[in-house]
Amino acid sequence: MPRDKVKALARAKKYREQRKVLKYGPSAAEQDMRGRHGNHARGERSPRWSGDRLVTSQGYVAIRVAPDHPHAWGPPRLRNFKYAYEHVVVMTTAIGRPLASNEVVHHRNGDRRDNRLENLEILTRSEHMVEHETDRVRDRRGRYSAREFPR
Repeated sequence: MPRDKVKALARAKKYREQRKVLKYGPSAAEQDMRGRHGNHARGERSPRWSGDRLVTSQGYVAIRVAPDHPHAWGPPRLRNFKYAYEHVVVMTTAIGRPLASNEVVHHRNGDRRDNRLENLEILTRSEHMVEHETDRVRDRRGRYSAREFPR
């Protein structure tokens, strides 16, 4: 005797509903749980949410800014916000203008996460290179040591 397909689908649906209630509690009954169980949670609902700040792979702190911010960067899929380096935002707020193309913000103590205004200074790109050149050591052939470049 062949199985009734409609009844089989109804039984499967009832079974899945019971399993969902066991897993998520009675409030989950008759609710669409897509995106509510944490696997697809975005923004503040995500367990990985760290506010509007993130630390880049280079060790700098980036914060959310408006997409039209002069120093904003991020993938094109981000339409409502972009990111900008916190030290750049702190300095541009303090001086009241965006940085010029030949200006960079330098951390005086070398700590990329210390973005206090008293730890930051504006240097030209050439001054910044000279500042960091004194910290680097060359071998007898004039090459920089490979261990100075983290991967």
